[in-house]
Amino acid sequence: METKTLRLTLINWRADFLPGQFVQLLLPGVGEAPFCITSSPSDPKHIELTILRRGLVTTASQYIRPGDAVGIRGPLGRPFPLDRFHGRDVLLVATGIGIAALRSLILYILENRKKFKEVTLLYGARFPEDLVYRDEIKSWAEHVKVMVTLSKATEQWSGLRGRVTDHLKEVSLHKDLVAVVCGSPAVMESITNELIKYGLSSENIYVSLERHMKCGIGKCARCLIPGGLLVCKDGPVFSASEISIKAIGE
Repeated sequence: METKTLRLTLINWRADFLPGQFVQLLLPGVGEAPFCITSSPSDPKHIELTILRRGLVTTASQYIRPGDAVGIRGPLGRPFPLDRFHGRDVLLVATGIGIAALRSLILYILENRKKFKEVTLLYGARFPEDLVYRDEIKSWAEHVKVMVTLSKATEQWSGLRGRVTDHLKEVSLHKDLVAVVCGSPAVMESITNELIKYGLSSENIYVSLERHMKCGIGKCARCLIPGGLLVCKDGPVFSASEISIKAIGE
C-alpha cells in the first residue's frame, strides 16, 4: 500500500479543527479532492494529510516536495462528538488506510489521556507492509491498549492473525463503551453489526464515511446517502443510529 503523509505549513491562517473533520486539497493544474485531517488539533499552524495513491490527485500528491504551494479549503464537516467520549471507555477499530481518519482522534486522546478511561485500538491490515504509522503505533501502545492483526500474515509475523472481527471478543465490550470504526464500507458494516451483536447500542458506535465526498460543501450531491443526508455537510462522522447500517456498507 503506497501512502504518504504530507505536513503542510499554513500561511496567514490557523486551522481550528477537531478530530473527524476534513479539508479539500487543491493541487494547481491537477485538481481537488477531500482528505481527512490526520494531525493533532493542538497544532493549528500545520495540517497533516495521509494519502493513499489511487487516482489523479492522490498520485500527484506523492510528488509534492518541500516548498511547493498547494491550496487548502476547510476545515469542513462534522467532527467526532468528543464530549460524549470523555469519561468513558473507548474502542477504536480501523482497517487499512482507515487508520488515517482516526489518527487525529488518537493524538487528541493521547494528549488528553486523563479525560478517558480504558482506550483500545484494534487495527487490522492484510500484509505487514500495509500497516500505516508503524513507528508511531509503538509509542501509542505506551498509553493505550493496541492490538494489531494481519489477515495475510507472513511466517515472520509474531502478532495477531486474522480479521479485526476475529478479535473483538478479546476486548472488554459493554453497553456504555463508545466505539469508533473506520475502514472500507463493507468492513465498517461488518464490524458495526458485530458490535451490536455484542450488546453495544447503535448510538455509541460512530463511523466516518469520508470516502463518499466530492465537492465538500453539499453542492454536487454526490455524497447523498439514504435518508437524504449529505456526507460532507451532515457528516462525515455519523453514529450508527443516524443512518442505516446498510448505508454504511454502500
